[in-house]
Amino acid sequence: MTRKLLIAACILAVLGCLVFALIVMNSGITIQDPAQPVTSAGIDVREKERELINQLETAPWQGLRFLSDEREWRFYGVAGEEREVNLIQPFRLIKVYYLQSDGDLAFTWVALGVEIPGQGYVAVGDAEIQSGDLIAVSLKGEHVFQSGVVWEDCSSDYCRLAQKIDTILILDDKGTGITNGFIREGWQPPTYPMYGFLCWQVRLADETDATAARLEGKP
Repeated sequence: MTRKLLIAACILAVLGCLVFALIVMNSGITIQDPAQPVTSAGIDVREKERELINQLETAPWQGLRFLSDEREWRFYGVAGEEREVNLIQPFRLIKVYYLQSDGDLAFTWVALGVEIPGQGYVAVGDAEIQSGDLIAVSLKGEHVFQSGVVWEDCSSDYCRLAQKIDTILILDDKGTGITNGFIREGWQPPTYPMYGFLCWQVRLADETDATAARLEGKP
């Protein structure tokens, strides 16, 4: 009799352990209610991308254009986060989302300003820019041509520094840097700022951009 009781107790103990293990294994599983929206990170990212694309499609134009009268290359983007990096000199950068020529969403980093020895902080971006703003990113001046930029034609300290940043990453055996690769070949500028970034000017898009779009023939 005692032996049967011990066997029964052992069986009950084993069954109890199995039940406990099943409860623990299933405690982290949640059944998604079909009536509730899915809020996974992947869906959030895609929704954010759609919002950015919709906003960029309202810009005066998509992609990079040369404005011959102004001697200027310009594209439009949406401002993202800001970051400070110390690459040759301390730079303040902004992340810029833009549309590539095939319509795909991409991003790069553009300088807002830099600390130059003897001059202090030199701003090349609009101080009013906030995340989510539609912005114009441009490169203009006597050193800018339809064929690209010739940094040596600009004598300012900022241009000399910009040339060093622009050629940190050499893209071919001709010595093509980031800016000329972007202009001539449509190569995407770096997405990691320690490989370099665009030393262009940044400002909020405004009515002058709408005028430029009309002059360029956009309806």
